[in-house]
Amino acid sequence: MAVVFVVVGLGCPLAQPVEAKEHTASCPELGGMIGRVRASLEAAAGQRLRGSSLGAYQVLLSTVGSMVRDSAGQHCGALGPTLTSALHRAATSSTALDASIELDIGLDAALSLATEGHLPYASAPPKVPMLPPMSPTSAPAPVGESALYAQDCPDLFKLTLQLDGPRQTLPARVSGLLVDLGAHPRCGRVQRLLATSSASHLPHAVDSLRLDEPDEMSSASEGDLLARCPELPLVVEKLSSAIEVGAPQYNAGDPAACLDTYRSAARAITSEIVGEERCPGVRSLLATGLARAESASSPNEAAWAMRRSFDAILSGPIGPSP
Repeated sequence: MAVVFVVVGLGCPLAQPVEAKEHTASCPELGGMIGRVRASLEAAAGQRLRGSSLGAYQVLLSTVGSMVRDSAGQHCGALGPTLTSALHRAATSSTALDASIELDIGLDAALSLATEGHLPYASAPPKVPMLPPMSPTSAPAPVGESALYAQDCPDLFKLTLQLDGPRQTLPARVSGLLVDLGAHPRCGRVQRLLATSSASHLPHAVDSLRLDEPDEMSSASEGDLLARCPELPLVVEKLSSAIEVGAPQYNAGDPAACLDTYRSAARAITSEIVGEERCPGVRSLLATGLARAESASSPNEAAWAMRRSFDAILSGPIGPSP
């Protein structure tokens, strides 16, 4: 599975300036948000292609949640309340498919507010995401709940929501869920994963359920930008913004300033944007860039080492290291 985010020249097509409308005229974060939405929709499409509405939901949830935080207060007009409403509707949905559609609708409304100055005009029910036909004679099918954990688990999405909450009380929530699964047998793979996880490993196991990812990271995970990485659209935005600042610094004859910009962005991604044990592919590429920059013989060489790691993430899929 590969999702491609392309940066051309010194700018980034995903973050093109957008003429602010009435609702968002005083929202300086608008340009970045638009790029974030587009990257999020691409990443969610990648999750749906592998048959995971749960994975798509997590990607969209990360994006919508970040936009709600960025638009806090009144300076972004109706953008924040519109997306907050979408989050509430998604949280009360009965399936991951329905929840992801609610977030699709919220993002569509946000784009309309930002670019047209009004909410979308009601015209037709939202389209249900469909998988492509398996053969010329078969019909498209709705995207399933999960690629890994849905078998014999009709309420998987609700179970994952029950596991949300503070980390320190996670063992109690898991214990309660295991009691329920024992009393009403279902979700065998979920039950086995939670019942056999040690206390120290339990947060990772629960995250595996939320993300609909294998609990044990394979070598392929480091070559897949989407693996365990619902924050990928935020990573794309951060890297694109860093290039928009750093490339002119480099072109103006200050590679050291460019290097500082790139290093700061890489470290912010791994410490602030990407959750613990998330985004192994992103972490691996950024770690390689930082290591090569550290051993470089000049700021010029170091800046290029960082830029190559950024470009590898933005252009994906990940290939062999140069």
